Amino acid sequence: MKDLIKQIAKPPIYLYRAYKEKWLNDLYYDRFPPKPTVINLLANDICNSKCTMCNIWQQKQDFEFSPAQLEKILSDDLFTNITAVGITGGEPTLREDLPALYEAACRALPSLKGMSIITNAIRRDDVIERIEASAKVLKKYDKRFGIMVSLDGYGEIHDINRGRPGNFATAVEVINHFRNNTNIPVSVGCTITKKNVWHVDELLDWLQAEGIYGRFRIAEFIKRLYNDEIDEIRSFDADERYHLQCFFKRLQLEYETGEPFLRTYENIIQMLGGKPRQIGCPYHKKGVVLDSKGTLLYCAPKSKELGNTLKEKAEKIFFGNLEERRRLKREACSDCIHDYHAVATPQNLWHDYQSKLWSRLLNLHRAEKTAKLTPLAATPKNTTGIKTVYITGWYGTETVGDKAILGGIIDYYEKEFAGKVRFKVSSIYPFLTVRTLEELNIKADIVPFKSKQFLQAAADSDITVMGGGPLMGMGSLSIPLAAFIAAKRRKRKTVVFGCGIGPLDHEQHIEAVTKILKLSDEIKLRDRASVAWGEKLTGRNDLEYYGDPAFRYLKKRKAHFQSEEKKPVLACFLRDWSKEYKGDMTDAEFEICKTNFEKNIAAAIKEFCREFHLTPAFYCMHTFSVGGDDRTFYRRFVDTYFKDTETYTEVRPSSVDQIARAMTSSSLNLCMRFHSVLFAHTLETNFLAIDYTRGGKIKGFLTDNNALDRIMPLEKIAADADFSFLPKIEKL
Repeated sequence: MKDLIKQIAKPPIYLYRAYKEKWLNDLYYDRFPPKPTVINLLANDICNSKCTMCNIWQQKQDFEFSPAQLEKILSDDLFTNITAVGITGGEPTLREDLPALYEAACRALPSLKGMSIITNAIRRDDVIERIEASAKVLKKYDKRFGIMVSLDGYGEIHDINRGRPGNFATAVEVINHFRNNTNIPVSVGCTITKKNVWHVDELLDWLQAEGIYGRFRIAEFIKRLYNDEIDEIRSFDADERYHLQCFFKRLQLEYETGEPFLRTYENIIQMLGGKPRQIGCPYHKKGVVLDSKGTLLYCAPKSKELGNTLKEKAEKIFFGNLEERRRLKREACSDCIHDYHAVATPQNLWHDYQSKLWSRLLNLHRAEKTAKLTPLAATPKNTTGIKTVYITGWYGTETVGDKAILGGIIDYYEKEFAGKVRFKVSSIYPFLTVRTLEELNIKADIVPFKSKQFLQAAADSDITVMGGGPLMGMGSLSIPLAAFIAAKRRKRKTVVFGCGIGPLDHEQHIEAVTKILKLSDEIKLRDRASVAWGEKLTGRNDLEYYGDPAFRYLKKRKAHFQSEEKKPVLACFLRDWSKEYKGDMTDAEFEICKTNFEKNIAAAIKEFCREFHLTPAFYCMHTFSVGGDDRTFYRRFVDTYFKDTETYTEVRPSSVDQIARAMTSSSLNLCMRFHSVLFAHTLETNFLAIDYTRGGKIKGFLTDNNALDRIMPLEKIAADADFSFLPKIEKL
């Protein structure tokens, strides 16, 4: 443990090497670059697609180098170190002589190790025939080969983005042909534009279900695509940018494993949040572009044409235009979101090192010792009279309920200190909390959890608050535990504010919750059952039943949400039933119960809507993969049970205001997530509550608020297919 603490201020040796390499690159390689090792080879400048992000399809066929001319170009001394060539276009399979281009590259490039192709797979038979013939060439020369098929969405979404009806079907046929009949690696490439931005999750669902690997990129303005005037590119609104940030984080957490691609996705997240490019680019040092006319470029997106390799030596062109490459780095690279994957920069390495180190230091096994042993800076004396409140917890993964809790806590301390207060909020994924603060119109400093600043903020603040959320059995209990210990090192006040307790099944989690409560100067709990449990864990009798801070926040803003007229809508606020609530069920029993519940509640929704002439609408209390994105559940649930029913499903990220307005305007609300029950009751709507916690927090809330007549136990729903689980509702 002490060795880990020492590492905080002692960077590993590889970081020094990385900074040395960067220094060499900036001061030496920019002026005396090595020969390139990768070629982006454009086989043609025409295409049979009509993509929304590209205008190549408007080009007329013009001069294209022949295989013999390509071989002569690639025999230039500039290309002696080339190890990889990617052939693209246009659409390269439109060339009948495509295999001969591969033959030319294999003959001309002495260091070549592998080649690849990107295809739109529109003309299925031609694509398969020409790629198979090209693969034979690569096999003859013992070179690696890979295929990427462009796929921008599931079903007609892809066809819309690519401008070709039926293209999704032919693309899938090409993918399956090579997956099932060859050993050639096949992957998918998705380009995200304004047209398919809300459908990328559906494509990822399909790729995961089919076991197909794919990569995702944001459409960029690229000179070689003639797309400078296209409105579909990088014109996302605030909701779309945030949605994409959540999506690329989902890719990192659930799907992608390769380090360069994980870094690329993190860069996209940061750039969507307004930051400059955070990663390097292979075209800074090892890449070059060769188009179908023989023209050389330093990169595809922004480079000027350098010269034609059929008219003068490629080596002379490449090394004679280095000021253009330096211009690109100065003027174009910082705003380029194109998915060029590169080795980590020193800044990337330092960030990764710190993140991994603090993940280890602040996990539940080490958090207590880390908080006690980490050296902390002295806190400047406060002479302003303004108090600092540091709110920690599960922020950075927040649900709509967590957002309302934060609003309630902020309101409480604003009132207590008559506005003379500033706030800090710790965050696991800061981009998420940026959005929350914007929605709530709150000014606060965001402190990354995986950092020394997380502990320093607790030591510096007047009050450290565990802000809402359940103190339940999960590793992230280390967050309030470490923050409270750091606060107590400086004798700061600590508060548990609006939390529930449980479920807690493991001794380690019970011990952590007990320590958090014992470190608390003030304990305000969400429900009476939690008060009783907290008193039992700590032996204290000063615990307060405060209720959920979200309740007071909604009460304060209730007038903003009232709807003048009810719509004929059954608003559903469902979630995936996760195994943490299975209790003493076996896994098999849990899966049977879950399937029966989903089937029966779907049937009840349809029957209820038929009887009362309502339309079912599905809303999300959570739209982030950590904690279970409700949209992921709805895609499966609605597709399984409502194919023949008119429905509405909200796909945009959810806010407190959006959910509250949906509830107050609906004829009936069917609630499952805990805070949907709290929202519906607080806003005095007509609602039913599915108790998926099996007698836990939902029953506790309804009991405390004299609303048990609204409850529907999940196991009862799973057991009854005749709707006897529905409370009596005679009219709406």
